[in-house]
Amino acid sequence: MDEIWRVLRDPRVSTTLVLATLGVGGLVLVALGWRGVAATLYVALQLPWLVSGAFAGIALLGFALGLLMTHLERTEAAAERAALAELQRDALRLLSAASRKAARS
Repeated sequence: MDEIWRVLRDPRVSTTLVLATLGVGGLVLVALGWRGVAATLYVALQLPWLVSGAFAGIALLGFALGLLMTHLERTEAAAERAALAELQRDALRLLSAASRKAARS
């Protein structure tokens, strides 16, 4: 159980979960809007369902997916920067070891 809480406390995981939940909420709004429109015969009575449910759901879904894409791209870029920094540290250690060996010779 402690392992689950440790993973959920990670900002990358918690942010992804929140944005995914917003996306699911957008899909639910679209489904509710569609259900309301499908249950009403008169176009004048369908418009409130369409505006409040479907359009709001699509807007929320687009907002959540846009933020999720940005978040995932930034997370990937941070991982690449960390890998590059580790590679640079390794290269400097090798260069330092080679220069010390050359100085002894």
